[in-house]
Amino acid sequence: YAGGLLLLGDMVDKERGIILSEKRSRDTVSYRTFEAEFNETLGDTLLPKRMPIGQPDIISAAKRDQFVDFWNKWYRPEKLAVIIVGDFQDAGAVEEMVKTAYSGLKPRAAAPGEPSLGKLPRFKGVRTFYHADAESPATQIEITSITPYTHEPDTTARELKLLPRSLAVAMLNRRLAILAKKDNAPFVSASAEVGEEFNFYRDSSIEITCKPEQWQAALASGEQELRRALKYGFSAGELQDAVANDSRELRKAVKSESTRSSEALAGEIASTLVERTVFTSPDEDLALLKPALRTITPKQCLAALQAAFSADGRFVMVAGNLQIPGDANAAIAAAYKKSQAVAVAAPVPEKPAVWVYTNFGAPGKIVSRKHIDDLDIDEITFANGVRLNIKKTDFEAGTISLTARVGSGIVTEPAGKRGLSALAGSTFDLGGLGKLSVDDLQRVFAGNDVDLGFAPSPDAFTFSGETTPADLLLEMQFLAAKITDPGYRPESLRLAQQGFDETYNSFAHTVSGPRQTDVANLIAGGDPRFGFPPRDLLMQRNLDEVKDWVSPQLAHGAMEVSIIGDLDVDKTIDAAAKTIGALPARSPREDLTPLEKVAFPAAAFEKQFTIDSQIPKGHLSIFWPTNDSLDIHRGRRLSLLAAILSDRLRIQVREKIGGTYSPGAYSNASNTFAGYGYIEASIDVNPTMAAKIADVAVATADDLATQGITDDELERARKPLLTMLNETLRRNDYWLGSVLARAQEKPEMLDWARDRIADYNSITTAELSALAKQYLGKEHVSLATIQPGDAGAAKPAQSGAPAAEK
Repeated sequence: YAGGLLLLGDMVDKERGIILSEKRSRDTVSYRTFEAEFNETLGDTLLPKRMPIGQPDIISAAKRDQFVDFWNKWYRPEKLAVIIVGDFQDAGAVEEMVKTAYSGLKPRAAAPGEPSLGKLPRFKGVRTFYHADAESPATQIEITSITPYTHEPDTTARELKLLPRSLAVAMLNRRLAILAKKDNAPFVSASAEVGEEFNFYRDSSIEITCKPEQWQAALASGEQELRRALKYGFSAGELQDAVANDSRELRKAVKSESTRSSEALAGEIASTLVERTVFTSPDEDLALLKPALRTITPKQCLAALQAAFSADGRFVMVAGNLQIPGDANAAIAAAYKKSQAVAVAAPVPEKPAVWVYTNFGAPGKIVSRKHIDDLDIDEITFANGVRLNIKKTDFEAGTISLTARVGSGIVTEPAGKRGLSALAGSTFDLGGLGKLSVDDLQRVFAGNDVDLGFAPSPDAFTFSGETTPADLLLEMQFLAAKITDPGYRPESLRLAQQGFDETYNSFAHTVSGPRQTDVANLIAGGDPRFGFPPRDLLMQRNLDEVKDWVSPQLAHGAMEVSIIGDLDVDKTIDAAAKTIGALPARSPREDLTPLEKVAFPAAAFEKQFTIDSQIPKGHLSIFWPTNDSLDIHRGRRLSLLAAILSDRLRIQVREKIGGTYSPGAYSNASNTFAGYGYIEASIDVNPTMAAKIADVAVATADDLATQGITDDELERARKPLLTMLNETLRRNDYWLGSVLARAQEKPEMLDWARDRIADYNSITTAELSALAKQYLGKEHVSLATIQPGDAGAAKPAQSGAPAAEK
């Protein structure tokens, strides 16, 4: 590659359709808004004219010689870096390999001059920009300061200079997050960001998301909160929390340094080369930054934030699903000016928050303990019925991961309350605890590694988190507190419903809408537990319903907790005994067989779905019903069969006809619902080619059914899979999710871990050919086609001309 690609004419021509498909896949409302803003704020520079995906006319018609000239001019030895990270002992020998391989490279063309990026706009006052797009899921507001920036050498002095700014942005973001949760908050979310881009400019901004009718109040809130921070700065308490969080990350990086993955480390080194910064180790970062963090003052943070927003002019953008009548730019400028006239007061200090969930009763007694030697797993059962699985590993130094499965989950969603699981998943964490809100918890946990999220899964309510050995007891207390005293606070419902508003607005205009609503429900035979319900049904659900469904299962449901990582087994058991082991008695896991019934439609279907969009992007979901993975050997073979189909689709749909950028197929074989499973081919398409591509995909699968699998196809699918399987043996997430999580409920999962590599190695072409014949014939196909429609199509995006206030 480095010596010069051939770039033959037929290869160039074959890529044209693929690149246009990639361009289509990137074409979204958010990308169009980004382009519009990029043009508005940097329109006189080269940057908006050089979007990486390119222009359609160039992609379609540029001659082969133009590609070769571009390659020879810019892909040059002096612009090449070789990064090698891995398990080798002699770095000198590796260096010699690099010299031997690369030292003979010669430039293939004269060195080009660096292009001039142009000049940034300079103005005073406010310059407004309006970009309406009815397909946007929300309204977006940005208040931006852009100033010139030229690369500064990366020195210790520069790193220390940037530290107060980083802390100031973190504190401002904390304030904005608190505001979003308040009653009658005029926005859904807001965030601040400061960064240098392209060795050319510094972008300092506040970004706000709101409902269209809130835009003026949201703009005012963002402007005033930024002005409040720039005038009054931050309190000692806010700085203390921010410093504690930064210090935690520095310590964590040091502890995990020895087990960083080679791939991640190589990427980090590459980033420093691109950004022209010095690559430093976590030890060096800690030695440099920790002493500085102790001495930084609120005054320094204020000065750093003021410097970041020091431009004489501000861009103010209002974009998204709103229509501002009349002169939109004048209205935006007037709203901004009105907000500027409002005096801002110094922020009111937050009340201290104290962690109070430390006593859950007498520590639980162990009634059984078993060590599984070959897998090095400890299985413990407490007297209250809580099961605990522990595995000590050295895969991620300084890190402990855990998961807890409680109750029975989505299968028990009450009849007539469709969407309740979605609401529970969106509100539970936002509700905090009975005695501490989410904002209280952030203050309490400042400086600690405590992380725990809730999600309904098909057959349990699941808690997942990550911590460190030092904070394991606190993490376990947090888990026990979430189980015994969830908050169900009103703000969680409000925030969740605002999020659902955006989701459903997006569903109306993107292919993900029908896929996650109608299609997801259709392929489950209309079972109400599958797929997002209609918007009005979901909005009828409330916190009382969530509480009535979830809390009894948390209080008494069967519980299995699994913990893995850099831990001490006895200390882990002790922390569990003081928390989950001390909870009230658990009921045995109930028989869910009557509820674990769902079926793919008996008759094949062909359905058309229309979305309201002018973006020329469609989607094909092609289904072949199969079976469950409760028989793990069958499930593995279905996965390998889907991988082979995916590779054939790549060849037939992408390579041969340039019909899509990234076609794929996967097997979804349920491990909860007996007999339920399917293979799906998922393909983004040009709407005008949808029928042709569907025919090609169906014929490709049918050929597998009639002609079978070749030895070459099996090996090309199996080899990368075996590589991945071997890699997962040294990953905590594999052991936690696929082995430990239900090790006592389903002991067969231990055998699955023991035989999976041998089993995949034993799979034959005859087995897969038989499965293909059984499932992939064209007579079994069901098809869902999603396309933009003309009826009620969204109006083109509107971008107003800028207005300036001097």
